[in-house]
Amino acid sequence: MKTLIIIAHPKINGFSFAMAKKYEELALAKNYEVETIDLYRSKYQQPFFTFDNENDLNVTPEIEYYQNKISEADELVFVFPYWWGSMPAILKNFIDWNFSKGFAFEYVNSKPKGLLVNKSVKIFTTTGAPSFIYTITGANFRLKKMFQKQIIEFCGMKLTSFNIYGGVDKSNSNTSEILNKIKL
Repeated sequence: MKTLIIIAHPKINGFSFAMAKKYEELALAKNYEVETIDLYRSKYQQPFFTFDNENDLNVTPEIEYYQNKISEADELVFVFPYWWGSMPAILKNFIDWNFSKGFAFEYVNSKPKGLLVNKSVKIFTTTGAPSFIYTITGANFRLKKMFQKQIIEFCGMKLTSFNIYGGVDKSNSNTSEILNKIKL
């Protein structure tokens, strides 16, 4: 099993990295092949997504690199903080560039067809506010459905785990408990 962990957090000692490391340790213990991409520090940085013709994107060395990593992986694991009701902009930009038409999906008879079949996806994200706030406002449901329906299933993949951990603050009072909840 090949796992690609994609981290989107600007702070290298942030809790996202601790969650990614925990998942990596669990995967390596099961003899998975694991690779991690730190979007903020990758040498394959991508500028904000732009195009002149969305049907004819120029395949850059960065796109080629990331799409090869995605193609090789059986499992994609996204780890990021839940900011402003969504993912960090750098992760959205990564998706815009690399999950492109012709690679991740195509249209057949005006209907989308996912091309990244037989890949599973796991999401690990954190919030500063308590989890119940996001549950009662519906924010957790919206984030999960957006990822599941508009990205993951749209591209032919399957969401196998979606985890939002709330109440993560600078005191790190619940981080050990959260790390113990992370499973393969």
